[in-house]
Amino acid sequence: MIRFLGAVLLSLGGLGIGLAAVSRLAGRVRDLRELESAVETLERELGWRLAPLPEALERAAEGIGGRTARFFRLCARGASAPDGGPFRQVWTECMGASRMYLEREDAAILEELGTVLGRYDGDSQRQALERAAARLTEQRKKAEERRERLGRLYGILGLSGGVLLVILLF
Repeated sequence: MIRFLGAVLLSLGGLGIGLAAVSRLAGRVRDLRELESAVETLERELGWRLAPLPEALERAAEGIGGRTARFFRLCARGASAPDGGPFRQVWTECMGASRMYLEREDAAILEELGTVLGRYDGDSQRQALERAAARLTEQRKKAEERRERLGRLYGILGLSGGVLLVILLF
């Protein structure tokens, strides 16, 4: 009976590892989708309404949730802090603190955007936000394709790895 329970636990452990990888893929898609939405809100707030940066960042955080909302709220606090330093630095620090599921290309898009926000006129910021939104959309589509292609594979590999361990150890 104990051997059977051990075999089941090993199999489930392998499946859990596979599902954790699937969860990371899905988290990236979710974060990119939320970033798209927030960037579009920022575009309206900064480019057309000409709202102050901290207020625009707070409004961008309102329509989304999770790690992405945390990122924009942290940025809003940092932008309104008198000793927060240059906004680019605040933006980069908040990217790390929010723990969004981003890959290098995604982070590069955001870092590039952080260099423009708060430094230029509304038109320049709006154009930078439009470019960033388009690039984030491309990244989200690629992430969705990758999630579809690799998601099932990771689950199956995790379970298969657990079963293989059971066979090797028993």
